[in-house]
Amino acid sequence: MSLTNANAITNVATAMHDFSSPSPDDDAPPPIPEVLYSDYTDEAFSHCTRCGESLKDFPGGYQVSKAWRRNECVFEYALCDHCRTALMEEFSTGSKERLAQFQDEHVTFEGGIDKCSVCGLRRSEDSTTDFVLTGMMEGNGYLGGIMVCGKCGESTQELLSSETKDTWRRFRDENFDGPPGDHVFDLDPNVMPSVQPKKPVFV
Repeated sequence: MSLTNANAITNVATAMHDFSSPSPDDDAPPPIPEVLYSDYTDEAFSHCTRCGESLKDFPGGYQVSKAWRRNECVFEYALCDHCRTALMEEFSTGSKERLAQFQDEHVTFEGGIDKCSVCGLRRSEDSTTDFVLTGMMEGNGYLGGIMVCGKCGESTQELLSSETKDTWRRFRDENFDGPPGDHVFDLDPNVMPSVQPKKPVFV
C-alpha cells in the first residue's frame, strides 16, 4: 500500500466533507475512538505534529491520520486545522482536481472508520491488514472520519503528481525520523520500521 496515496485521499476527502461541529441544540459529539489515539502514548493526540500547537482548544479542530501495515500501526500524525490547510495548499492543482473527482465518484462516508470508504471492506475482517484511518476532532469530541484500505490506496497511484508526492516527502523528512527515500510511503515491511515524530508527542 502506498501511504502517499491513501493519505492524500483521506486528506482531500476530509477537507471537502462537512464534519460540522454540533449546534448548541444538538448532543455533544462522541468521544475520540481509542483506535485514533497515539500508539506511542495510548492517549489522544494533544499537539500538532507539524507546528507543536496544542490541539484541544484549537479553532477549527484537527485531523489525526494513522496507517497500519500487517495490523501494526507504522505511521501516525495529528495536524491542526491551520497546518492541514497549509499542507493541502502545497498539493498540485491537478492532484487536487483528480482526487476531488475520485471522491465524488467513488468515496462514501457512510462506513466511517469501520469500512473502506471506496470498496466497503470492513476493518474487522481478518483479511484487512493494511489500511489508513483519518478522523476529524474538535476538543475531546470526534466529528467523523474515513478508512481507505491498502488495495484502494494503491489503485490511486496515477492521481498524484510528482509535485504532490514531493510535498508528502518533505512533510515526512521535516517531521519524522525514518529511513531515507520513499520507504515510509511504500510501507515495505522489509525496510519500514514504525516511524516516530521527530518532535516529542505531548499528552
